[in-house]
Amino acid sequence: MNPTVKRSLSIICSTAALMSFTSCKKPITDDPISALNGLVKEYGFIGYENPIESSGVGTMLGGRPTALAFIAPAESCFSQESIERHYDKQHFNRTYNYAFQGNLGFTIFGTSLFSAGLGLKDNHTVNIELNGITIEYLSSIDVTDWYQYGMHQTCKDYLDDVGFVIQALITDSMKINIQQIGGLNIGLSADNISEFIQFEAGVDWQIIDSYTVEIKTPKYIGYQLGRLRLEDQGRVLYRAMTAEQDQFIFEPITLFPDLPSDSDQQNQKTFVELDENSIYLK
Repeated sequence: MNPTVKRSLSIICSTAALMSFTSCKKPITDDPISALNGLVKEYGFIGYENPIESSGVGTMLGGRPTALAFIAPAESCFSQESIERHYDKQHFNRTYNYAFQGNLGFTIFGTSLFSAGLGLKDNHTVNIELNGITIEYLSSIDVTDWYQYGMHQTCKDYLDDVGFVIQALITDSMKINIQQIGGLNIGLSADNISEFIQFEAGVDWQIIDSYTVEIKTPKYIGYQLGRLRLEDQGRVLYRAMTAEQDQFIFEPITLFPDLPSDSDQQNQKTFVELDENSIYLK
């Protein structure tokens, strides 16, 4: 990678501070999920609670940002034969670093690639380097055409109540090393790696030196949720690119809304709460 286009960003959660990619001091936190969300938020994405292997565009999601409910895989309603996937790598060939103290914060729902081993304690710091950031997305035009002329009614009924991934953030590889407090690297080997990191079956990983393990299985680390309401006739007019207080924030993406009436003008900046898990921005 050309060093002029490579940028290292750090998010460090410890007993002292949380350092983000802006190098500004943040409140003390032991929440690695917030660290991951801070990393992907810069590019308009919500962070998955753990890196997962197969939750790309078209995946139907419900629940809350920190407790996702996987409704259906992409092939159920947005098969690759019906909807083309698009990729943008031009501006995301960079390397990011973040570290946090504790137990990785990864849960074991869905298709997680790895989780924390029992030997990982609070006196360890985990450093994870993300390489080869890529955006995967669906054309809204293609989605509308498919919705109107090819999608099963069952999919439409579900999509009236849940979201689907319309853009996803992928990292091509991850490098992990573990340190004790004070900066001493933990030696990793085939004999002790399972004490610290539990890999799921089929994950492509290797120890590349005495202190670093690399995972080359592509991983989805962030997403945007699209909303397909029956009343919108297949147009993806609302999208959630952020989450606050464990709720999805859906914003209109239209540039030219109808001119509001006088009464609408008084309320046009108010939040309209859809349910306990989502908020609409008018």
